[in-house]
Amino acid sequence: MKAAVLYAYNEDMVIEDVSIAEPKDREVLVRILATGVCHSDLSAAKGKSRPRLPIILGHEASGIVERTGSAVSKVRKGDHVILSWAPNCGECFYCHKKLPTMCDTYGNAAGGGTLWDGTRRLASAEKPVNHFTCVSSFAEYAVVPETGCAKIADDIPFEVAALVGCAVTTGFGAVVNDARSEPGDVVGVIGVGGVGINAIHAAALAGAEAVVAIDINSEKEGVARSFGATHFLNSRTQDVVAEIKAINRGRGADRFIDCTGRPEAIALAYEGIRPGGAVISVGIAGKGEMVALPASTLPNTQKRIIGSNYGGGVPERDFERILGLYRVGKFDLDRQVGKRVGLDQINDAFRWLEQGVLARTLICFDN
Repeated sequence: MKAAVLYAYNEDMVIEDVSIAEPKDREVLVRILATGVCHSDLSAAKGKSRPRLPIILGHEASGIVERTGSAVSKVRKGDHVILSWAPNCGECFYCHKKLPTMCDTYGNAAGGGTLWDGTRRLASAEKPVNHFTCVSSFAEYAVVPETGCAKIADDIPFEVAALVGCAVTTGFGAVVNDARSEPGDVVGVIGVGGVGINAIHAAALAGAEAVVAIDINSEKEGVARSFGATHFLNSRTQDVVAEIKAINRGRGADRFIDCTGRPEAIALAYEGIRPGGAVISVGIAGKGEMVALPASTLPNTQKRIIGSNYGGGVPERDFERILGLYRVGKFDLDRQVGKRVGLDQINDAFRWLEQGVLARTLICFDN
């Protein structure tokens, strides 16, 4: 199959023929139809998250089941599926604690660039190639764990389904599952990107009184407002904390969602929430980066900082909720689909992402 292989950080991926082995027990071979280009892929390519090389990136994807290994009961050949980048084993400590996105089995596999049994299904010129988050969708096919496949209706566009596989669920879930935003809240969202747009959209849908989008690029104001933001602040030129307090009667925001992972953004969000409010940390910081907070304020303000992984819920359940809202016209996914390009333009897509493209670029394969 054709795939985009990353051999060195900060270099272009190489489009080449890669071999892919048959699925083993509880594994599924999926023909990839659409895969989004996400900041998590960019962070990996730049060495920020430092995955093992060589590797095939890509984790936000949809496709059709081509073949199944033994003991697979969840999907069958021909099913349309969204791929989850956090498949769970259902048996470990965290799965029993109903925290499937923290699954130990998945964490060990993802950290080692393998699938669940500690081995790989990918190779280039007889050299093993690492898997990315048990998905590796920048390729024509992917072998994934059975629980990494969520069946969807055949009439859902593959481009829309791919986005639900990461950015949409991450932003939606941060608001609904982790922030537990309520009607009348004032919600701040830092970072108007793929995840931030969905956090804004979810906060508006949850009945927030005000949704304040914050970014360093004022050109993003229009798209933020179109997805439900009532205010827009440029953190380079405006006093965000003062503005937020003015919006919420001097109190600060009820909830703050940081989609950037930047330490200064997390600190800003903490300063900008009211006593008893919550900061939801969604963005991925670089390894070793630290956040400095005034420790004396933690007990007497009861401010909370909550880490949000994949929207803090059960991915497959959230996929269904989001697609249900999409079907009845309450959650706009179509406008989030940007350029559709072939695999041969994957490196261009990464450069567009670095330049701040607003809509999601998707690598699409022939249906």
